[in-house]
Amino acid sequence: MAETIQDYGTIIGADATFKGEITFEAPAKLLGKFEGSVTAKGKFHVADGSRCKATVKAKEVVAEGHIEGNVEAMDRVELKPKGSITGDITAARMNMADGAAIDGHCRIGVNGTSSRNAPGSTAEVKPVGQPQPAAVKK
Repeated sequence: MAETIQDYGTIIGADATFKGEITFEAPAKLLGKFEGSVTAKGKFHVADGSRCKATVKAKEVVAEGHIEGNVEAMDRVELKPKGSITGDITAARMNMADGAAIDGHCRIGVNGTSSRNAPGSTAEVKPVGQPQPAAVKK
């Protein structure tokens, strides 16, 4: 189902540029530029062509534009095809479309933690791009 303007309690226009702290009670959509910190009880949507240089904490974060800063979502983060996040992401769930980009660390799962790192788990996560030791045959 396509989103409409009525789906958002607050819309920050494409001609708006400002800095500071902002808190939303209802879903909000950023069409312009913002720098500072964002706290939202619902969805925070960074639209295509918009820029958000902020720490973002929300129930749900949708990135069609660019977010520079750490993102924490109680429910999920969704990166659309042109969306990008430069910063660390913590979320219960994440959807990432082909063409989207992330430059940072991700913690995804219940309470932002991967089930692979649950107590008793023996899985080891290694950074991408670093040499991995050869497997030992038994």
